[in-house]
Amino acid sequence: MTATLAADAAAAEGVRLELLKPGDDGETLFLVPGVEGDITELLPAVQAMTGPQRVYGLMPVLPAAIGLPAAAAQVVEAIRGLQPAGPYRVGGYSFGALLALEVAQQLRAAGEDVGALFLIEGVYDERFWPRKTWVRALLRRTSWQLARIVRMRPLAALAEIRLRGVRLVRRVARRSATAADSVRDVASAETRSALYAYQSMAAYRPRTYPGTLTLIATSQDRHFGCDVAGLWAGLAERLVVQRVDGDHLEVVREPAAAAAVAGVIDHALAAARPGWSGVRPRPGFERPMILSTMRWFAAARLAHALTEAGFEVSACRPRGHVLEVIDGLVADCRLNRLWRRRSLVAAIRRAQPDIILPDDERALALLRRLHESVKMTDPALAALVGRSLGDTAQWTSVTSRSELAATAKSLGVTAPETAVVADRRQLDDWTVPYALKTDGSWGGRGVAFVRTPDDVRSAWRSVAHPPSLPRALKRLLVNFEAAPFSAWLRRVRPVVNAQRFVEGREGIVTAACFEGQATAVVCLEVVAATEPRGPAAVIRVIDHPQLASAARVLVERFGLTGFCGFDFMITESGEAYLLEVNARVTPTCHLLVEGAAPVGRTLALFPASSHSSDSDVVDVPRRIPALVRRGETLVARGRRRSARLARRLRIAR
Repeated sequence: MTATLAADAAAAEGVRLELLKPGDDGETLFLVPGVEGDITELLPAVQAMTGPQRVYGLMPVLPAAIGLPAAAAQVVEAIRGLQPAGPYRVGGYSFGALLALEVAQQLRAAGEDVGALFLIEGVYDERFWPRKTWVRALLRRTSWQLARIVRMRPLAALAEIRLRGVRLVRRVARRSATAADSVRDVASAETRSALYAYQSMAAYRPRTYPGTLTLIATSQDRHFGCDVAGLWAGLAERLVVQRVDGDHLEVVREPAAAAAVAGVIDHALAAARPGWSGVRPRPGFERPMILSTMRWFAAARLAHALTEAGFEVSACRPRGHVLEVIDGLVADCRLNRLWRRRSLVAAIRRAQPDIILPDDERALALLRRLHESVKMTDPALAALVGRSLGDTAQWTSVTSRSELAATAKSLGVTAPETAVVADRRQLDDWTVPYALKTDGSWGGRGVAFVRTPDDVRSAWRSVAHPPSLPRALKRLLVNFEAAPFSAWLRRVRPVVNAQRFVEGREGIVTAACFEGQATAVVCLEVVAATEPRGPAAVIRVIDHPQLASAARVLVERFGLTGFCGFDFMITESGEAYLLEVNARVTPTCHLLVEGAAPVGRTLALFPASSHSSDSDVVDVPRRIPALVRRGETLVARGRRRSARLARRLRIAR
């Protein structure tokens, strides 16, 4: 049916219908505007969409206050006239969000499939708000009005107090009313259509939606005095909250906010299409818990991606972690820095995860200690932890660099010569260059390079001795890490390995795995790092069959489930040498959930590299503005530290 014929048919049903964006006839999105019924207000958001979907704007012509269900019935008839069968994709802004919700309810009641439902700043009448939310919003709005009034001239302030007082009394009276009262007490309307819309809205109480509801909420709450997302808790089988910067009145009009709204809708529709490459929930991997002992940014990025993809995500993390800004966590538990194991067990009991995803090496070690402590007393908990860590018989092969190299070679995976060195004199048999690496080290710690024979003594001293007392005390008192202080007390020396140096460029494989099978992999090369031998800052997606094959073989041998990473060195000829395995979450895991980037694309990882001329795209989490702000704060803090250090160096000269 052509757009003109569709508009004529809809008009016969009492609905205005306009084609806002041409596109794929097999994927149509229907959007309903706000209370004034102006379909053109949706244009900035629609024009910012990049997906193949066709978009229609529609709005019932309200000759009277017929009620929201009756208006929705008109819209349903118009939609089915254009698209006889599902899956249907509907959405709306403000009042239009309520109308879209009722449309989706009626379509589902008729046995139709609703593939997507988007509520953009959807708000229902405050008579039906949760009591605590309503009281808090009332107090906040009253305080804002008082703050404004005290700055007025006395006569104007007196008149404003009288006006606001009357409205406050009416608002409180409406809360206890059993039926919608005069629209004069609800809101002001500029058109008759808006008047009828307000009346319909005042009488409508949303029912729980038996499906996935995507709520696009703004970061500012001054319009209603409350967080819109809190109004919808418990009103959907699955609620996905997406944030955009802006306020209620400008969210679909202001270009940046409209583009953010378009990005949310584009991504959600893309993830629902057949052939989407992103990781999806499956039995046994539906309720992941992210365990973090460090305040690393990657954990929050992965949590949001998993929540978007339909996982029921929980977290166990220290206070002040960036995970606190993520909406939609089924449980957000604190990891006590003094009683980590006890608080972790309590978090597991509360969240009931089916898999635990360690975010850092300390979290990995914590899980291993927990497994050892409960394997005889709590078989169910031990089974969960063991499954999260892979085949327990292979743990040594993962943690020992020399055994990892031997295991890799036995599987046909190329690895540099690696051996344990118990005494510095054993290094006389090694020819430079080579590296000294301790077992259990990470993030560039415990690594020293020997490029000339003169480097041997200093390199050995830097890695082969227990931590100094000042460093051990700092780790104990500031980071609450007892292991370095315990090692200092017992004079335990780390296990040092010599590893043949391989010249080349760094390669990374990030894998999603399930019970020893790699379900998704992405191969990357490091274009730039945050520091020498440090984490990647800029990466490029590459096609490297040897890397992908090696990762799959190792995942199978170690029986891994969850996410993991593999570090390689790629020579000039293209041959890849395995350096280490990270059996935990790594900073690029979210790429597997969000859908792999095309081969050849260069990404600057945010916030490690928020500005880079080496990249095509800065991988900013634009669908999480609070996370973007936290990342920008981290970047600014790092720059201030660098500036202070530079000033001290200049003074020292």
